[in-house]
Amino acid sequence: MLSSVRDAGGGVQTSRFSYDPGWVLAFASSLLLGRRRSFAADSRRLRGFVTPEPRVEGSEFIPRHGSFVLVTNHYYRPGYNMWWGMATIGVAVAGAREHPGEVVWIVANRWTYPDWLRTHVVTPATRVLFTRLARTYGFVSMPPMPPRPQYMGEAVRAVRQALSLAASATVESPVVIAIAPEGGDSPDGTLMQPPSGAGRLMLHLAGHGLPFLPVGVSEVDGVLIAGFGPLFVLEAQPGVARDDLDRAASSRVMAAIGALLPGKLRGVYEKGAM
Repeated sequence: MLSSVRDAGGGVQTSRFSYDPGWVLAFASSLLLGRRRSFAADSRRLRGFVTPEPRVEGSEFIPRHGSFVLVTNHYYRPGYNMWWGMATIGVAVAGAREHPGEVVWIVANRWTYPDWLRTHVVTPATRVLFTRLARTYGFVSMPPMPPRPQYMGEAVRAVRQALSLAASATVESPVVIAIAPEGGDSPDGTLMQPPSGAGRLMLHLAGHGLPFLPVGVSEVDGVLIAGFGPLFVLEAQPGVARDDLDRAASSRVMAAIGALLPGKLRGVYEKGAM
């Protein structure tokens, strides 16, 4: 479902990603030793490992001042990791801000599975790795939503951390919080409906007066693109049931993201909010 071109050999042309061994060693050392790293600085390094160079569109929509919530899609294809889109977004945001700071991403702290083997082998391993990663960059680490009963305590603490961060925003010390509401990879790269609870979380963030900045990540003609759109305000309608508010907020956000993507990647949001 990608917009792409054919290379001279007849294959599909897509972005290519590589890593500098020196950076990998430094990154691994930081994870093992618990050292903090700047995601803005690492984003600049990572973006240099993408061929062809990623393209940013709509950078004029990135606020030069103030706080906001950045929302983006969880774009996926084999051979691509969301890490690359996050890095491209991070470089664009830092370059547009008068006083660049760190983007604080809300990230999953483990992968979960329906089967016993991966639940008891892969899930604990990813829990350790992703928690260390979040600490390294100062991200908010949260269980996948909706959280399973045994992870509910972790989810509550993560939500409180995110809302505390939003509440701390001032003119002198702005914050940028980033979230991919879908919370996981779509099998074909198209937009998916976010899980239950994602809309409520975003409404709580909006309740602290933070506007939302949508970003659509895709590949077009073999180039990784981060397209920014205009800020919007996410509001809860009075008198609406809790679950309906959750779905309405998610749909509003995903429709804004979908408007920045090629039509074939809009998935269930091809015609706007549901």
